[in-house]
Amino acid sequence: LMPAVIRQHEIWNGRVPTARLNKWLADAITRHAPPADKGRPVRLRYVTQAKARPPTFAAFSSRGHAVPESYIRYLINSLREAFDLEGVPIRFFIRKGKNPYDDK
Repeated sequence: LMPAVIRQHEIWNGRVPTARLNKWLADAITRHAPPADKGRPVRLRYVTQAKARPPTFAAFSSRGHAVPESYIRYLINSLREAFDLEGVPIRFFIRKGKNPYDDK
Protein backbone atom coordinates (compact mmCIF):
# COMPACT_ATOMS: atom_id res chain seq x y z
CA LEU A 1 0.00 0.00 0.00
CA MET A 2 2.78 2.46 0.87
CA PRO A 3 4.47 2.29 -2.58
CA ALA A 4 1.12 3.20 -4.17
CA VAL A 5 0.74 6.19 -1.84
CA ILE A 6 4.27 7.36 -2.62
CA ARG A 7 3.60 6.99 -6.38
CA GLN A 8 0.41 9.09 -6.14
CA HIS A 9 2.29 11.74 -4.16
CA GLU A 10 4.97 11.91 -6.89
CA ILE A 11 2.29 12.32 -9.56
CA TRP A 12 0.56 14.97 -7.42
CA ASN A 13 3.80 16.98 -7.14
CA GLY A 14 5.01 16.38 -10.71
CA ARG A 15 5.36 18.88 -13.50
CA VAL A 16 5.10 18.34 -17.25
CA PRO A 17 7.29 20.50 -19.53
CA THR A 18 5.41 22.88 -21.83
CA ALA A 19 7.08 21.42 -24.93
CA ARG A 20 5.73 17.94 -24.13
CA LEU A 21 2.30 19.39 -23.39
CA ASN A 22 2.21 21.19 -26.73
CA LYS A 23 3.15 18.00 -28.60
CA TRP A 24 0.38 16.21 -26.73
CA LEU A 25 -2.08 19.01 -27.60
CA ALA A 26 -1.23 18.80 -31.30
CA ASP A 27 -1.85 15.03 -31.24
CA ALA A 28 -5.11 15.42 -29.30
CA ILE A 29 -6.39 18.05 -31.75
CA THR A 30 -5.40 15.84 -34.70
CA ARG A 31 -7.39 12.94 -33.25
CA HIS A 32 -10.43 15.05 -32.39
CA ALA A 33 -10.67 18.69 -33.50
CA PRO A 34 -12.43 21.21 -31.27
CA PRO A 35 -15.97 22.04 -32.37
CA ALA A 36 -16.62 25.29 -34.22
CA ASP A 37 -18.42 28.18 -32.53
CA LYS A 38 -21.09 29.76 -34.75
CA GLY A 39 -19.22 28.54 -37.81
CA ARG A 40 -15.89 29.97 -36.68
CA PRO A 41 -13.04 27.62 -35.79
CA VAL A 42 -11.80 27.40 -32.21
CA ARG A 43 -8.01 27.27 -32.18
CA LEU A 44 -6.17 25.98 -29.17
CA ARG A 45 -2.79 27.70 -29.41
CA TYR A 46 -0.78 26.17 -26.58
CA VAL A 47 -1.06 24.62 -23.14
CA THR A 48 1.07 24.99 -20.03
CA GLN A 49 1.04 23.63 -16.51
CA ALA A 50 0.02 26.52 -14.30
CA LYS A 51 0.75 24.76 -11.01
CA ALA A 52 1.16 21.43 -9.27
CA ARG A 53 -0.80 20.14 -6.27
CA PRO A 54 -3.25 19.47 -7.88
CA PRO A 55 -1.95 19.43 -11.44
CA THR A 56 -3.49 22.49 -13.08
CA PHE A 57 -3.23 23.16 -16.80
CA ALA A 58 -4.18 26.23 -18.82
CA ALA A 59 -4.78 26.16 -22.57
CA PHE A 60 -4.91 29.38 -24.53
CA SER A 61 -7.50 29.66 -27.26
CA SER A 62 -8.78 32.09 -29.84
CA ARG A 63 -12.31 31.73 -28.45
CA GLY A 64 -11.95 30.53 -24.86
CA HIS A 65 -15.61 30.81 -23.91
CA ALA A 66 -16.68 28.67 -26.86
CA VAL A 67 -15.01 25.37 -25.87
CA PRO A 68 -17.74 23.01 -24.62
CA GLU A 69 -17.38 21.10 -21.35
CA SER A 70 -17.42 17.79 -23.24
CA TYR A 71 -14.31 18.78 -25.20
CA ILE A 72 -12.55 19.86 -21.99
CA ARG A 73 -13.35 16.41 -20.53
CA TYR A 74 -11.88 14.82 -23.66
CA LEU A 75 -8.68 16.85 -23.17
CA ILE A 76 -8.46 15.92 -19.48
CA ASN A 77 -8.92 12.22 -20.22
CA SER A 78 -6.36 12.36 -23.01
CA LEU A 79 -3.92 14.19 -20.71
CA ARG A 80 -4.48 11.61 -17.98
CA GLU A 81 -3.73 8.80 -20.43
CA ALA A 82 -0.70 10.42 -22.09
CA PHE A 83 1.11 11.43 -18.89
CA ASP A 84 0.00 8.61 -16.55
CA LEU A 85 -2.02 10.83 -14.22
CA GLU A 86 -4.49 8.16 -13.10
CA GLY A 87 -6.05 8.71 -9.69
CA VAL A 88 -5.07 12.39 -9.45
CA PRO A 89 -7.59 15.22 -9.82
CA ILE A 90 -6.73 17.47 -12.77
CA ARG A 91 -7.81 21.05 -13.22
CA PHE A 92 -7.96 22.29 -16.79
CA PHE A 93 -8.84 25.83 -17.80
CA ILE A 94 -9.31 27.37 -21.23
CA ARG A 95 -8.23 30.99 -21.37
CA LYS A 96 -8.70 33.49 -24.14
CA GLY A 97 -5.38 34.69 -25.50
CA LYS A 98 -4.63 38.37 -25.93
CA ASN A 99 -5.47 39.82 -29.32
CA PRO A 100 -2.87 42.40 -30.39
CA TYR A 101 -5.51 44.16 -32.52
CA ASP A 102 -8.11 44.69 -29.78
CA ASP A 103 -6.96 48.25 -29.02
CA LYS A 104 -6.90 49.39 -32.64
